[in-house]
Amino acid sequence: MAGAPVQDDLMKNLDSKLEFADYEQWTRRSKPSKALVKPDASKSFLVGLRAKSAEPSKGIHVPTYREKKEAAKQAELDKGRTERIKILELRIKTRRRTNEEYKKRSFELLNENIKIRGSVETEEHGTLDDVKALLRRYEKYRGGISTLNTNFSREHKETKDELDQTKQRTQMILSALEEKVDALDRKLKNKQEQLHTLLNYKDKEYPVKAMRIATLQKEIQSLKISNQEDQEDLEHIIYTELSKYEKDRSKRSQAITKEITEKAISMMHPSLKDMALQNMVMSKEIEIHRKNQEQLKQENRQIEQEVQRLLRDPKTNTRYQMFPEFFPQREKCTPDMDVILDIPTQQWLPI
Repeated sequence: MAGAPVQDDLMKNLDSKLEFADYEQWTRRSKPSKALVKPDASKSFLVGLRAKSAEPSKGIHVPTYREKKEAAKQAELDKGRTERIKILELRIKTRRRTNEEYKKRSFELLNENIKIRGSVETEEHGTLDDVKALLRRYEKYRGGISTLNTNFSREHKETKDELDQTKQRTQMILSALEEKVDALDRKLKNKQEQLHTLLNYKDKEYPVKAMRIATLQKEIQSLKISNQEDQEDLEHIIYTELSKYEKDRSKRSQAITKEITEKAISMMHPSLKDMALQNMVMSKEIEIHRKNQEQLKQENRQIEQEVQRLLRDPKTNTRYQMFPEFFPQREKCTPDMDVILDIPTQQWLPI
């Protein structure tokens, strides 16, 4: 049993503390006595009184010195034995009390272990239920995320195909417009060459063809203006068409996105729909609250500035207003001002 070694250790400690006395040093020991010589009756003599008989009376027993010494020794031994018996009884009582305490402590520890075991089992059951609930939620979320990823991949592919088709159509339109611009550039180049030729022959044929040159210059100028107008009209048309195509593309993209989003939302779980709607509402509310908070901060700053201004204003100081003679206004000394001490250096006598 586990309590036995502990009890033995306790008894050893008790023995070491009690330190039972050794009574051997106080034990009476008999001295070696010399042999008594019986006196000779012939040599005995009497002095004064009559000598009594050496033999005691037969009716009364008088203890001898040796008997007294043995009786005292026996009494000492009995006393030591009694003390040892008392000590042993004390040790037995102590061990019994210790044993009872160990049993009581063992019972308390057993009850505590049972309680701890019950609490641990309860916590384990609660943790198991929480883990199961989390796993179920995780499975739901994983299914929703996989659905969203699939829909996003499909929508991304469709949108990318639509963008490629729009780019091809736009590229074709730009190619046609560039061909028109090249044709106009060639026409302009021809006109410029004609102008160059006319300028080369200006001095030779000027007297004859002065009016012709002026006419041609006017024609060239008008052609430049018309070409510029045509170019501006063409650029305006290009810009208009591009804007139209861009708006059309944006509308189609929004329509496609809206349609795909509606399809994705219709395929979603109602709880996810509600969650998304609540998130949108919460984001709008957060934005509104942030704006209100910024507005309140600005109003607070304005109010603080107004309060500081009123505190610095002497008109709001009640002491200055009610008792101006006791609180005259004095100009404060600033660090950048010069200090002038006007102290009289001499004191005139009253004559």
